Amino acid sequence: MTPFLAFLLLVGTTVGTSPGVSAVKVNEISFGSAGFVELRNTGTTAADVGGWSVHTCSGGASRILGTIPPNTVLPPGEYFLIVGAAFSGTVPTGLVVDTVDGSGVITRNRHGAHTDSVGLTSSSPCREDSPAKPCADSSLGRDSASRDSDHNADDFACQIPSPGETNQ
Repeated sequence: MTPFLAFLLLVGTTVGTSPGVSAVKVNEISFGSAGFVELRNTGTTAADVGGWSVHTCSGGASRILGTIPPNTVLPPGEYFLIVGAAFSGTVPTGLVVDTVDGSGVITRNRHGAHTDSVGLTSSSPCREDSPAKPCADSSLGRDSASRDSDHNADDFACQIPSPGETNQ
């Protein structure tokens, strides 16, 4: 095996702490037993998110919140929801968990690579650059185009919850 091929294989399988390039973004979050994590495919092609895991962060650690079932395909522009057990909205494509808690969330692809995240505290392993500001009675979401600069403080703002719909 050539050194270059070995390098490509290593890069493609290494579990990192900085986000990889993925069109699927953590688009909106709301915490609590009625909370949710919304993922959105911002790309132009369908994304196979089967086997991806969503982690919640608390203190300096993260734990798995849920794993997306195998063969789950997210069409361009569509959403996948992970919702708390007390969530009262419609969940066309998603998972139900006890509660969405912590100080942020991380998505990891089926190989364990970090694809996107948002954190609310400077010590959260979920944050990308500066943490986003927490919201009291609303959700925390990206703009309507789901822009991602890898700076949580710039990318997320408090808004009216819109799980499974375009953010305002």
